[in-house]
This record gives sequence, structure tokens and C-alpha cells, in this order.
Amino acid sequence: MKPDYSVYPSMIRAQSGLIWLYDNSSVVSTFNASFPLDVSTTKCNHLSICLWYILSLLSLDDSLGMQNAFLGEYNKWIAVCHQRFIFTVTDIEKNQAQGIPSGIVSIVVFHSALKLAATE
Repeated sequence: MKPDYSVYPSMIRAQSGLIWLYDNSSVVSTFNASFPLDVSTTKCNHLSICLWYILSLLSLDDSLGMQNAFLGEYNKWIAVCHQRFIFTVTDIEKNQAQGIPSGIVSIVVFHSALKLAATE
């Protein structure tokens, strides 16, 4: 049995930001040099699948310093697929983000004050 271990952004050449497990976007954690990803071998082993997404935080350029991140589709192997999300345009008044035409999917968005906000 292998011991538990921690993964830091520098170990995988990733930027600091947020991290979440593919099947649970309701738990989003900080991922940086002070807050690594702790991998438990009792949960992640040869009998299970463990997949994490790492996201950069984007500033909203407001006076409060709010940040957000587009987590993508909940519970998908590829949360932000280039075929579904060629680009996004955000409409704050309608609480929408648009991707490809005629594509309606449930997505999850992180907001630093609200923490998580799911939309359809």
C-alpha cells in the first residue's frame, strides 16, 4: 500500500487557483503553495477513479475585488469541452453565459462572495 501524498501546483506546473473533484463541484478548494491537493490512497487507488479539475480565478474588475471561475458542466469527465464551449459571453442582467448556439447545458460557476452558483 502506498502512503497518502500531497500535490502542489509547482509539482505539476500548474497555476494556483481552485481545485475540485469531477463528481462533486459543491466542494471547491483553494489550490496553491499553502493549500495542496491531499490525495488519500484509501479513496484513490486501483479500484477507484479520482479526477480533479484545476481552475484559475479571474478578477471581475470591481471595487470589492471579487473573483470567479467557470467550472463547466457538473459531473462530466471533461467539464469544459471545446466542442460545447467555443467561447462564452456573460450577460449579468439575464444571469446567463452563452456558448455554442442552441446548446443548453447546466453549468457551475464559482464566485468568491457567493462561493458556487449553478445555472442552466
